[in-house]
Amino acid sequence: MKKTLIALAAVAATGAAFAQSTVTLYGNIDVGFGTHKTTNKDGSVATKSAGVMDGNYAGSRLGFRGTEDLGGGLKANFVIEQGISPTSADGFNKRVATGGQQVDGVATYSTGNSRQAYVGASGGFGEVRAGYQYTNSYDLVAFNGFSLSEFQGGNFQNGTSFLAASTGVTTHANGTRANAITYISPAFSGVTVKAQYGQGAGRQTMENNSAAGVNGYNANNNAYMSLMAAYAQGPIVAAVAYSTSKQKTAAGAAAAASAPYTGTLISTQNAFGAVSAVTQPANEENRTQTAWNYGVSYDLGMAKLSYTGAKNEGALSSSLDKSTYKANQFSIKVPVGAIELLASTGGISKTTAGVKQHDVKGSFIGANYNLSKRTVAYIYTGTEKDKAVTAVSATAANYKDTKTVVGLRHAF
Repeated sequence: MKKTLIALAAVAATGAAFAQSTVTLYGNIDVGFGTHKTTNKDGSVATKSAGVMDGNYAGSRLGFRGTEDLGGGLKANFVIEQGISPTSADGFNKRVATGGQQVDGVATYSTGNSRQAYVGASGGFGEVRAGYQYTNSYDLVAFNGFSLSEFQGGNFQNGTSFLAASTGVTTHANGTRANAITYISPAFSGVTVKAQYGQGAGRQTMENNSAAGVNGYNANNNAYMSLMAAYAQGPIVAAVAYSTSKQKTAAGAAAAASAPYTGTLISTQNAFGAVSAVTQPANEENRTQTAWNYGVSYDLGMAKLSYTGAKNEGALSSSLDKSTYKANQFSIKVPVGAIELLASTGGISKTTAGVKQHDVKGSFIGANYNLSKRTVAYIYTGTEKDKAVTAVSATAANYKDTKTVVGLRHAF
């Protein structure tokens, strides 16, 4: 009997060890007071705003992450992360794009914005994730310290605050997020490899031969693949990512316009009604985009220098000539006690059929004051200018953009 009790106790202890799990609530709240003005080529004001706004240190969010020890060095994990707007009445369903004008009809809102939602497993082999997650290109430029801020001039690979939403000036081949299977290798001599295979916000392939199709589509396919390598050793961090996106769409007889997507153009929906990271005009065959993103930083101790660059080639539509998007940014961060002094300069351009349609240059200066490990007060100011806007389009908006913001960010 005694041996039986000892054996049962051993089994119970083993089961308890295998059942260890943790779930953590985390998030970020960032709010500032800012002034923002966009002017036309002739000097007239296109849009001007001032007031309390979503901050610019980091996008506000609320998330849950969990892990479970499965034994033998194997762990299961998950992340569910939602973007929020602390300055909107329905903030848990809406997030405003960083740097957007904070007025109705001009701010870029994302409804029901899910930043990430995936499940995975990790062990000695590395980590595997499946679900909606950051693309390699976005991971590289946003989370490796190469771009010091998402404010004006702070991250040109993501486009510009006053052009990206309307013109698609971005260096990401498949948007910033995708439904994908991701493998992350263990670090070998400072090198980590990250491979992704998947698609946009819908499915990789969807074909339906009925007259109306599915949500207006007979076909809505998007094959995405990316490979990234990162190196971190001592004061040097470097990374490079290659991505491709191949798309095919064909419209059915009727486009979907059911709630909550009433009024949304077919080109902004995927086959299941959700707004996709990649705009997909109907009846397009084998549109391919390829992108290179790269970055490097060197920590001198008294200052940290960094650079990011990118090139994306492809066409938003098969009826259009291929466009080339290029971006570069140089940044410096100087720590002075609890204060960090920041500065960057860079730009992004779009060239189609040999004609430079956009040539945005910008600069940014700012300072962070670290009140604690979790709370930062900051002040930023920056300007962007599209040098491709000519005298012929003298009254065209989106020629020059200037903004200043004082904010407070708390992470938990």
